[in-house]
Amino acid sequence: MIATQSSQKANSKWEAQKMKLKKQFPKLSDADLDFDEIKKTEMLAALEFKLSIPSEELRIIIETL
Repeated sequence: MIATQSSQKANSKWEAQKMKLKKQFPKLSDADLDFDEIKKTEMLAALEFKLSIPSEELRIIIETL
């Protein structure tokens, strides 16, 4: 039960961050931001490439949303 609540909270937070990222970077699509914990590294690498920004900068952007 607690794990489910934690997962739901994390998903809700990601949905809010996703909306902000799409506003900040209009060329991002829902598919670009489709989050899967198992493929998180791949998703972030794809975002770095698409946005032409270094991983550390992307991490900071996401954390500050």
